[in-house]
Amino acid sequence: MTAVLQQTLAQLPQSGDASQRTGQLSAIVDSDLPLQSFLEQLLPLLADLLGAQAAVAWMKIQGAVFGVRYRMEQVLPSVAQQKKHERLVQFAWYQKKSLMIEPAGTTGGNTQPSGPPSSAANYNPTGHRLLFAPILHLTEPIALLEIVLPPQHAELSVQHKQLYLRAAELLADKVYLGLKRRMAMPQAQLAQAHQELTSLGGELQALQSQIRLTIDGRLAKFHGWSFGSLTENQQFAKLVHQLVDSHGLRVVCQECQHPAILRCLRAGNAKNGVFVFDHYLETGRTFHGGTTTIPRLTVITKPARRSAVGSDTVAEEP
Repeated sequence: MTAVLQQTLAQLPQSGDASQRTGQLSAIVDSDLPLQSFLEQLLPLLADLLGAQAAVAWMKIQGAVFGVRYRMEQVLPSVAQQKKHERLVQFAWYQKKSLMIEPAGTTGGNTQPSGPPSSAANYNPTGHRLLFAPILHLTEPIALLEIVLPPQHAELSVQHKQLYLRAAELLADKVYLGLKRRMAMPQAQLAQAHQELTSLGGELQALQSQIRLTIDGRLAKFHGWSFGSLTENQQFAKLVHQLVDSHGLRVVCQECQHPAILRCLRAGNAKNGVFVFDHYLETGRTFHGGTTTIPRLTVITKPARRSAVGSDTVAEEP
């Protein structure tokens, strides 16, 4: 982690020895300093690492959010600005990844990560770019780093923005190790794991659906094709099977709509073979089709493995 952090920081537009500073950061993280002293020594170093003007470590204890600040009085001199900034912190707290928010009124400002420029939730009342990095434990935020970058009128390139965001994530990971040494972290809960895995399952189903649609679209182009020999037709059928099988899929038999494997078999007077759908039905192994050109191909989820009759082993469906 340290080497990656050094490489990332070295590409940012700030001066100084990233290697020496990350070494100091590691020393603070691994020290025996109590929590308050740890944060007080941490913030100036984080600001220095990113060429920043100020920084805050936001913490939540017993439901209340409070901040350990470094030079923030220079950034938010008025009460009105402070109140608007508090809403911005509340917005950033529940983000699961680092984000950069431009000052109000600048080109492209207040569009990270979502919401219109006029949204009160992500309105940045300062004259600075603000870099936020959540610190997560068991996918839930336990702290939030805020880095106040120096005022820059010029637009940052996409590359530099991504570097700042990546650096913030790496620093948050490093700070998490320090907090873990000094705080009693919540225990893992099965209900939380169940929720995360259920959410992951939904995302994977959506991805799988998109994969099926993409494969369907590509395979549709081959409808009616035939290659110059039996060997080539068999090679095509093999390539189709390898592709769909790698995604847990089968082609759909156009006669009975069951999952099947596309094959090209030698048959009668068809010198280049015939395309068939190979599958197991209740009556046993069955071949449907028999066209000399590639039939219409769509895909479906691969069926579960079936137990062989009279055996404790499991046989693969074709």
